[in-house]
Amino acid sequence: MTDPPAPKLTATHHAMLFALAAREIVQAAPVRGEGVVRQAVRRYGAQRGKRMALRAQANGDPLDMFNYMAYGEWAVGAAEMSSEMVAEGPAARSVVQRCPWHTAWADRDLMAYGRLYCLEIDEALARGFNPALRLEVRRTRPNGGEPCEFVYHGAGLTPEAKAALQRKKAALASRNIMPWEYHCGHLYQALLRQAVRELGEAGERAMERALAEFAAAYGAEAARIVAEYAQADFDRLPD
Repeated sequence: MTDPPAPKLTATHHAMLFALAAREIVQAAPVRGEGVVRQAVRRYGAQRGKRMALRAQANGDPLDMFNYMAYGEWAVGAAEMSSEMVAEGPAARSVVQRCPWHTAWADRDLMAYGRLYCLEIDEALARGFNPALRLEVRRTRPNGGEPCEFVYHGAGLTPEAKAALQRKKAALASRNIMPWEYHCGHLYQALLRQAVRELGEAGERAMERALAEFAAAYGAEAARIVAEYAQADFDRLPD
């Protein structure tokens, strides 16, 4: 009898892994837990931004806002995400009406925990790419804003530059976009390490419970794939 195929993880798995872990950490440490989770997200975002910068530098591209927008590591289907660039020019402004993170948390009544991700992730990514960049997060849906709104200062998105950005993202996608298994593993590692660093054994147990809940929802193989990344080096580009 052959083994069943490994599950294909998605942005929904990423969202749920985060919310389950955040809930366990906050419940284990009601006073400190939110701070632990937010620090883990800052670390996770900074590492992702650093990898984006490494790719840009390898291609000889400057670490400006245009290339920050070009070198993203993830992608989701059009049905999962609805976003629009509503203002061009030096400070490009985008709004997001729908994303898989908000959808997953809303469907499973986990918004109170998922919202912590959105408090930190976007600014952390930009800092990791280049601390001199200014990405302004005006509001996020999980934290009461409607819709999410972001301002990319210094993007310089004229109509011509906007078209060039889309072409560049498409050309880079096959090398830059990482699978969701990688992103879920990175997120798990960041949360695990921060929980253990600040909460010790209580943090480790919280993450064990979160992974068990993830396995109950998505299968033992999905949890195994995530846990395999616990010792990976996310400060460097994967081989």
